Amino acid sequence: MKAIILTALVMAALGITALAQTPGSITGQVQDSFGAVIVGATVTVVDSTGRERTTTSNQSGNFTVTGLTPGRYNVKVYAENFGLYDNTEVEVAAGQPTQLFVPLTVELVEEQVDVLTNEGVSVDPDGNLGATVLRGADLEALPDDPDELEAALQALAGPSAGPGGGQIYIDGFTGGRLPPRESIREIRINQNPFSAEYDRLGF
Repeated sequence: MKAIILTALVMAALGITALAQTPGSITGQVQDSFGAVIVGATVTVVDSTGRERTTTSNQSGNFTVTGLTPGRYNVKVYAENFGLYDNTEVEVAAGQPTQLFVPLTVELVEEQVDVLTNEGVSVDPDGNLGATVLRGADLEALPDDPDELEAALQALAGPSAGPGGGQIYIDGFTGGRLPPRESIREIRINQNPFSAEYDRLGF
């Protein structure tokens, strides 16, 4: 009788050990926020030791990773133009598939605008924010001769200045002759035809 009971206990222990060693799997589907399936998403499964298994979603958005030791896994899913799905609480049971629904949201693109601290910021509501300012090295690259300088400025105005060319203002007034380049502190090119600063396209 004792031998029979001992044999039964040994067999039961072997059965429990075999069940614990039976691998599980993770299966799921990748969709966007509108419910459309995402093909070709990269699915990475990471176990507690850091070992990774990688696959991709198929034409139906489905994926399966088999042969997983029972335990907790980190599942990461990524697709181009979508944010990363990162789930660190995925439990895999012995001999059973773990079902996952993976929703991916469109990745937001951040645009950064830098304001240089050495540049003054205008608070004048009538200021022309579309103006191009030439000073320093840009100004020194222009011709010294006033006539050549005027021709260069008309060329910078481009075809948008109209058939009569750009109108040149010197210290706020029109009709004056351009001074030598070395006497000019800056040149401001008006690129906004509706700016309150000028009565027409000009400098």
